[in-house]
This record gives sequence, C-alpha cells and structure tokens, in this order.
Amino acid sequence: MRLLLSLAATAAIVLPSTGSAEALTAPARILSAGSGAASAASPADCTGAGVSDFDGDGLEDSAVGDPLANPGGLTGAGAVHVLFGRGESGEAVTVPETKAGDGFGWSVRLAKVDGDGCADLLVGAPYADVAGRADAGAVYVVYGGPGGRTARLVAPEPEADAHFGWSLTFGGTMVAVGAPHENAEGTADSGAVYLFGTPALGTGRRISQETEGVTGNGEVGDMFGWSLAIGRLGGTSQEPDLAVGVPYENDDGAGRQVGAGKLDSGSIAVIYDVREPKDEYGSRKWDLREVAESEEGDRFGYAMAYAEQGDVGYLAVSAPLGDGGPVKDSGLVQLFQASGTQVITPIATFHQGQEGAPGEGYGFSLAFTGEGGQGEVRLAVGVPFDGPGGQGGVRLLTIGEQGAGRLVTQSTAGDHFGWSVGFSGNRLVVGAPDRGGAGAVVLLGRNDTEGIPLSPGTGKIPALEGAASADFGTAVG
Repeated sequence: MRLLLSLAATAAIVLPSTGSAEALTAPARILSAGSGAASAASPADCTGAGVSDFDGDGLEDSAVGDPLANPGGLTGAGAVHVLFGRGESGEAVTVPETKAGDGFGWSVRLAKVDGDGCADLLVGAPYADVAGRADAGAVYVVYGGPGGRTARLVAPEPEADAHFGWSLTFGGTMVAVGAPHENAEGTADSGAVYLFGTPALGTGRRISQETEGVTGNGEVGDMFGWSLAIGRLGGTSQEPDLAVGVPYENDDGAGRQVGAGKLDSGSIAVIYDVREPKDEYGSRKWDLREVAESEEGDRFGYAMAYAEQGDVGYLAVSAPLGDGGPVKDSGLVQLFQASGTQVITPIATFHQGQEGAPGEGYGFSLAFTGEGGQGEVRLAVGVPFDGPGGQGGVRLLTIGEQGAGRLVTQSTAGDHFGWSVGFSGNRLVVGAPDRGGAGAVVLLGRNDTEGIPLSPGTGKIPALEGAASADFGTAVG
C-alpha cells in the first residue's frame, strides 16, 4: 500500500447532519464489465439468492475494497468492486457523493440488509467529511437487486476525525459500525460503536466504554470499535450479542489510568442482548493475560471473526504482535466458544509455533466459513508480512484440529498477501493490495491448489473508467 506502515504504527494512518440512514439523491455508479459506461445494475430475481449473492443469479459473490483509488480523478476517493461467482465478471461501484480522500472501500461487507433476498453492499468511508466535520466518516449501503438504491449512515452527532466506518459488521438484524477514533465522552480516541437495526436502519444507537453496564472505562487511545463481530455469544438465546475489539487498550487494572500498565496489550468486550436499547447492558471483558501470555504492544482485539455451527457460536480474536508459542511478536489467535446453554469461554489458542517469526502479523486479518453438510468450520488467518520481503500468506485451520494449519501463499515479495481475508461460499478470497501497481485478490476453491488472481482491468473485471486503482484488496467481504 502506498500508505503502508509497520503494524505497530497502523493506528496513525492518515489519508491525503443527521444520524439517520439517508436516502441519497443519486444511485451508486456501477460500471459493468465491457459496458464502457455507467449503468444501473440489472440483477436477476432475488428469489433464492445466496448469502452473499449481490446480483441474484444464485452464485455467491465477493466485495473488494480499493480505498485509495482515484475515480473521476479524485485522489483517495476510493472504489469497490463486486466480483461475481468465481470472478467470471464484476462491477466497479462508486457513489457520486464521495470526495477526494474519503477512503470509500476501507471496509466492505456483503449482507442481506433489506430482506429482498439479494445481498446488499456495505461500504465504509471513514475519511468522509460529514456536516462540515472533517474525516467524521460514513457508511454507504448499496442495495442489491433491482432499483440500485443507495443510503448513507452517519453518526447522530458527527465528530471530526472519529473515522466512523473504520470497521463494520452485520449479524441477524443489526449493522454495527466502529468509530475507534471518536473522542467518546471527551476522552481522545477512546472510541465508540453505532448499531443500526435492519431493514429500516434509522438512527444509530451509540455504545462506548462509558455506556452503563459495559465493563471497563474509556481511556486515551483505546480505539474501542477497531474491530467488530455480532453473534450469539452467551446472552439471551436467539438474541444478538456484540463483540468489540479494543487493541490499543492498556492492561492497567481497574480504574482509569493513562500511560500505565502494559501499553497497547489490548482487550475485547462482549456486550449482551444488543437488539434493543437498554438502561444497562450486561457485558464481559477479556484482557489477553486472562487467556494467554501478554506483553506491551500485543494488540489483542485487532481483528475478529464469528461463525456458527448448529447451536455453537465461535469467536476468533487476534493479537498480531502477541507471542505465538515460543516466538516473540509472531502473533496469535484466541478462539472462544458459546452456545444456548454455555457462556462464552476461551477454548483454544492458535499460532505458528516454531514456523513463526517476529512481526509476521499472524492474525492481521481473520475470516470464518462453515462447510454446510460437511460439518466443518474453517478459519483463515492472514499473515501479510510472512516470508521474504513481506510476500505474505494465509493459514487455514479447521476448528477442532490441532497444529499450525496449512499455509497458503501465492505471491511474491512485497505483495502482502493476506492483508485481508474473506469467504464467499466455500471460496477463500485473499487480498494482496501491494501486488503490481493496482493490487489484487486471489480466489481459491475448497480443493484448489492454485487460486485465480484478479485485479481491475484483467479478464472481465472492469478497470475504473478514466481512473486508476491503487490498493485493490485492502478489504474483502
């Protein structure tokens, strides 16, 4: 990435209204492969569409963010590509409202928001200006299926430099958006999360570490909301719970301190039953020392992923600078489990063992998939600084099996393969945003030994019209 910094410095990356969901006056600008002009999407009937099927053709699709692209000559305005099926075709998506430096595509997710059957596209633009407040941030909803509607989500009280949209997730009937740089309750960069109920979305409901019942307290630089997950994590049966990553929190004991304890050790908070507002929530907090050895700078909570298998929910949480086994600063992933009858409990710690090396970033990105009838849940762990020159790799693990898992790499020095990971059905999608001049993703099927590399302007994946991609693959979802 042109703005690639060391993992230790990623908190400081800088790019050169109302709180309800806003219907935009113009639809998303969608450029279909081979069309040569902007057009409205023409998807099939959404009946029977899959979980991530954006166009309604019955095949699972993938979304790829390119937040430093320059559509219309607007440097860093950003763009997103939707890749259909195994990348046989795709569409480039921008919205007319974006401006230079917005970072549209910093975070992406395909999810069924409006209930018409087709998946919808959620896109974070955390450097967008809102109501005159620089870099307050926004999230755009580009609806799949007929119509091409677009909406924008912003914080009820937008704050400069809050970076609303830095992270986002979807679960059940909830969209969660992180604003980790928000000065919550006046505390610099302590962070906040906003919840929107679907399908109406409406006004975002805010949760911070100062919300009644949320364990802990906001301190300078915590970055509450850096990563997010929604699932069944030990609250009331069938009600959604929210997991929040706080990777820059200091492990400093009870009470409010600044610059004390183990700096940036990190933590997570699990907040129960978040579907409806409450006067006081139930919650549980984990510092890394409660489940593994911890030191300064581990960044526990940097990335998270959630999956279900039957009645069991799994939450994976990374500390990409934690001490993975015998190798200092090589990274680790902690797995938690919960069910309708079991509170959330740590059950396993994954790392690369002797194969790890300091600074490889094991756990920089995470993604889960369930394999349906095969009864397997697989976890992809991005290791984007692995190997010579930071070529990167991905570890594939099957929950319940021991060992470091299978290393997947299809890259050369400097690609940072594994910067982002996701699943589309049973296909693994891996971002390599520093491959070539534009970035790339690789799609690998369940039994593939070689993946399909894709980038804008290759095959049937359209290039941005009159513009250039810059970091395609920064985010996938």
